[in-house]
Amino acid sequence: MTISGKAVVGMETVELEPLRKDKQRIFEDILQYFETQQRGYIKVPTGWGKTFLSKHIMKKYYEEGKFVLFLVSKNNQLLTQTYYDRKKDRPLFPNSAILSSAHKTDRNELLNKLKEFEARGKKGAGKGKQVKESNESAEGFVLFASLQTVLGKQSAEIKDLLLEYADLAIVDEIHNFINNRGNDFLNAFGDRTRILGMTATPFQGVVGNVKFVDEISGDMREVYGKSLPECILDEELANLKYTIAESSEDILEVFDFEKGLAELDRQDLFLDCSTADKIKKVIRRTGLAKDVYESKIRRGNAKTLVFCAPVRKQVYGVGSEDEKINAFHAKLASAIFNEEIAAEEFENDPDPVLPMSFDNYAAPGIFKAAAFISSELSKDEQAALLEAFRDPGKAPFILCTVGMLIEGFDFPALEALVLLRPTLSMRLFEQQLGRVTRLSPETGKKRGNIFEIADNIDSLYQHFGDGVFGGEKVEQIQMLQPEIRLEELFSEGDAARAIREGRIELKKIDFSAGKKGSGGGKGRGKGSGRGKSEGSEPVEVPVRLPPTALRVRYYSRLLALTEERDIGAFEREKRELMRGALRFRLRDAGDAGELVELVASVNKLKREAYEDRRLKDTSRKLKPKVFGEVEWLLKLQALNSLKYSSKHLSYQEKGRILKTLGFEPDFRRIDSFRLKCLKIGSAQKTLPELLKVLGFVHRLSSEETYQFLDKKKKEQWKREFMPAIYWGFCFVEDSPELKELFESTEWGRRVKNIIRQK
Repeated sequence: MTISGKAVVGMETVELEPLRKDKQRIFEDILQYFETQQRGYIKVPTGWGKTFLSKHIMKKYYEEGKFVLFLVSKNNQLLTQTYYDRKKDRPLFPNSAILSSAHKTDRNELLNKLKEFEARGKKGAGKGKQVKESNESAEGFVLFASLQTVLGKQSAEIKDLLLEYADLAIVDEIHNFINNRGNDFLNAFGDRTRILGMTATPFQGVVGNVKFVDEISGDMREVYGKSLPECILDEELANLKYTIAESSEDILEVFDFEKGLAELDRQDLFLDCSTADKIKKVIRRTGLAKDVYESKIRRGNAKTLVFCAPVRKQVYGVGSEDEKINAFHAKLASAIFNEEIAAEEFENDPDPVLPMSFDNYAAPGIFKAAAFISSELSKDEQAALLEAFRDPGKAPFILCTVGMLIEGFDFPALEALVLLRPTLSMRLFEQQLGRVTRLSPETGKKRGNIFEIADNIDSLYQHFGDGVFGGEKVEQIQMLQPEIRLEELFSEGDAARAIREGRIELKKIDFSAGKKGSGGGKGRGKGSGRGKSEGSEPVEVPVRLPPTALRVRYYSRLLALTEERDIGAFEREKRELMRGALRFRLRDAGDAGELVELVASVNKLKREAYEDRRLKDTSRKLKPKVFGEVEWLLKLQALNSLKYSSKHLSYQEKGRILKTLGFEPDFRRIDSFRLKCLKIGSAQKTLPELLKVLGFVHRLSSEETYQFLDKKKKEQWKREFMPAIYWGFCFVEDSPELKELFESTEWGRRVKNIIRQK
């Protein structure tokens, strides 16, 4: 019998390299978990080896004569990589098949194979232990499949057999299965099937509308998790250096905000290339990336991947006037890196025209130093590009792409990453970074380098005013700032230790003060966009985490917008100010000083609001209360941070911070100080009162209940009860009842997004 053209002879053994001791323990824990549970997932960074671990789990089931399904969504490359044993140029499991749009599989033959398990299942129904023993002596089978192909009309019978007789379904990148057809498919499996999800990022969506893997079903639980800093400290992943290069560009001038702040509801911003002036700005910004490459990356044959931004509006100027240029920014970036476009010359031209057609080849069969890859290229050319890119001795050394290679691209020797696309999705951000985190024994690579071009986002507050308070826009705006994303990325695990030991380096360089033109550095070409001063090298400065000064700056902008309002109940403003208050973290006395100044500003606004005769009666009553509640929540969050995240501080240093915050310098009394903040700032004065209100919020927040609330009830829910969530979050560790409540999977998503983003 053959499956996918490969002969299957008897029960051939499956050869895998042994697991390390730590991963062997994880392997055993997962098997033990599935003895009593049906669904679970592991969360580990890209490059940790989750696919390799899954092969051992598949092998265990396979050798017991069981039927295993390995499932992915829209990632045929990953499917193929897992299916084949590269060293032996054959399928990893002798008795296996692959089902996807990229592979021609005899479906009738596959059906016959699946029906063997159907017959085995019917024969063994109700016969207990004897059947289990007979299964262990039978031949197992592994199907590697794409979700989209399984759900296609031609696979209807195959799908039904999978749902009925699969013993184990391993779902790679399970975050792609949240609240969609994939979610429905997983929930259609019966009790027979164990489901193991694997992900580096167990969530989907942008800030304010994040969906989590445990929403797939009520019994989906994390079986094992490990953070990026922990993997770096344990030498499972490469050290990281992340460098931010600040451009002088106003984000409103470079990216398309035609639909206002609604553009932030997507995971990406789109470049605006609709006019010659706009293209000049894009070229200047992309030229900065070339400056970074020349100064910080270019050496030998180091390979660099550049993630470019999508362009919504049509771009003309090359070839036919009616021709739309697909993947325009990737093509433009490759031309700039190849010095085919000189940014300063293009900028000085009053009526510029892009002078060439975009081409990847320096000569027939030989790629240029920088190339682009896009879906419009033939499969053969894409394969040739990737093969050459993986070869250290061949061009291209720089590969530019927009949406390709973000997930499933396995190239451990990749040394550098350049990010030219600001993203609102932490999942996308982490997946991009995962391309460069792998260790490479072949090349000796032990560090991955990441460079991001960051734009000025201050204009968003100025341009859109108090409109930033609507629909989670505050969080979305701030997510455009690299430091905010980095704080989110390193919020788990011992990131502070990794940074302290130099295993994670966070730096910032500023080219914006340099002179335009070619500059004076060695190796700089005519393609440079914004140069540094003649003969100078860019200076790097450390990036502080937490970015307290940056958060204070943005928080002050929100306070100023709130202070300008002279009408309304300030519900939106209060919600966003409270959410922002819980984002602050203290690392040292300097952070405490920044927060004290911020609290003093809030207190001043509170006093002024009491005396503001412009306000109508309702606003005059509510506005000071908003500032008062925010003032004490800021203090409470500072105390929480000091209590739970200050192991690196001495007792004396903690006392000094307490004194700076306006409390007695006695760390033993920190809990009484925290309760004082609750009593003065919150409508609920004690933990029992808070728990009672949160129980009510819990009942109302479920989708089943919330949809039936009338408009008046929903407004009351937001105004009176939602603030309790922020206060309650600060006391989760103080009350078993609160802890149980906040860890409940029954909270509605609107509440989960508040809880899970802290």
